[in-house]
Amino acid sequence: MRRRAGIGASVLALAALAAMAAACGGSRAKKSAGNPASIEVSYESGTGQPGGPPAAMTDFWRNRKDLIQAPPPPRATELALPAIDRWKMRNGLEVVVVPRTDLPVATFTMTVKAGGYDEDKASTLGVSSFTAAMLRKGTRTRSADAISRAIDFVGGTLETQAGDESSSAICAALSRDAPLCLDLLSDVLMHPSFPEAEIPEVRDQILAALNSRYDNPFELASAHFDNLLFGEKHPDGWVLTPDDVNKIDREQMQTFWKTFYRPNNAVLAVAGDVDPIRLRADLARAFGSWERADVPERPYFKVPDLKITRILLVDRPDLTQSTLVFGHRGIKHVDPAWFAVTLVNYVLGGSDFSSRLMTEVRAKRGLTYGISSSFGASLYEGAFRVSASTKNATAWDALAAAVAEVRRMKTDGPTAGELAKAQGFYAGSYPFHLQTAEGVASNIVAAELHGLGIPYVRQFPVRMAAVALPEAREAAANWLNPDNLWVVIVGRGAEVEPQIAKSGLPYERIDFKAPISYVARAKARQKAPPQP
Repeated sequence: MRRRAGIGASVLALAALAAMAAACGGSRAKKSAGNPASIEVSYESGTGQPGGPPAAMTDFWRNRKDLIQAPPPPRATELALPAIDRWKMRNGLEVVVVPRTDLPVATFTMTVKAGGYDEDKASTLGVSSFTAAMLRKGTRTRSADAISRAIDFVGGTLETQAGDESSSAICAALSRDAPLCLDLLSDVLMHPSFPEAEIPEVRDQILAALNSRYDNPFELASAHFDNLLFGEKHPDGWVLTPDDVNKIDREQMQTFWKTFYRPNNAVLAVAGDVDPIRLRADLARAFGSWERADVPERPYFKVPDLKITRILLVDRPDLTQSTLVFGHRGIKHVDPAWFAVTLVNYVLGGSDFSSRLMTEVRAKRGLTYGISSSFGASLYEGAFRVSASTKNATAWDALAAAVAEVRRMKTDGPTAGELAKAQGFYAGSYPFHLQTAEGVASNIVAAELHGLGIPYVRQFPVRMAAVALPEAREAAANWLNPDNLWVVIVGRGAEVEPQIAKSGLPYERIDFKAPISYVARAKARQKAPPQP
């Protein structure tokens, strides 16, 4: 039975909440005096201290002796990885094997270093995903149904997929069925037939995914944000359209496969109950005839500079709340400052309910249910982004409060306690990613794709723990840029636009069904007949 709180405790709690509401109520946004093209928030409260706790709340918790003390953060140590066997086959295929015999399961993951970054915007946009999906649709000797029957009969899985940096084919099954996995994996990778009869189904699946963007405000906001931030000369800024998907044909997929699906452009990760010695012979039989070839070098892509804050309002009249995505250029995974930047982001918005953004924007001001930030771990510069949802009427308040926290982090950096907490989180959580042989293998491959190697996987918690407070504060100062942002708001334009207009910042309002590409929108405006 739930116990009722005493009357005295209830009165104290209500008083504390009332004081908090008074301190956090009356907020307004204004332009920064130093930079008119920026977003800044100021607070009119009884204390005059932005974000400071109300006095009643402070008194209520002062000198309490009955509170549970949090345990100290775990100590970071270099991870002891299991035995790893690795070699390169004669055709250039790199192999990483992580044996583990406590479970009778084996997983084979072939990662090809080709994806969206290797497409051509004008002629082959979307071909990497189409190619990966078609690998499982038939080979020279097996139909799509035959492939499905074979793997389903043993209770295994066979999946193919593509991203921007790479494409992959994954087969998992009981270790006794590992020969079948290797047979199927080598067949779909080396002998795909790209049957014409299967193309319409894959095309329809991709088109359905594209259309779903307009039903998901966060996906729509993210697509617009990527296009604006990265631009039309960067693959992360390219917008896949139904026209792009409809013009992809069998010949283009075959060309992409022949060009990039080569053993010297791939890494095979094997994890689970396998014998590395026997596996060498098995892999030689499965992939030894895969012919190597010269693979085109991937071009370098740079994120355009932004010298002002700009806002895109995507009007969807039926929405009761607005979705916000804002940010700027990010950092490469290989950059030495990445560790410090990641810790700073954890404090800012990467730690769920304990982050500064959640505390200030959600807990203290009630402007959103959830808000988060990220830098990611990107091959190229990537993006720093903040995302949140709020009521249409409070879109500007939520945006201003969030930007204020980014600015405060840039100016002051994390505290010693916040940094220690972030380092403790990674010291305690990271080993869970390496509990399985598959987890170890996938982390090694991911590190290899970014040129980081096995030492990165082993030393990750130690590298995080080595970041000193001055280094973290320098990272916050160097890598956060609250005065030069791309801001995308998907919400009810009639309610949100007046809030933006008062700021004086440059903005554009478009219909939610308008083209996501800003270049396509510009061309459409040029073709539009003049208004009477």
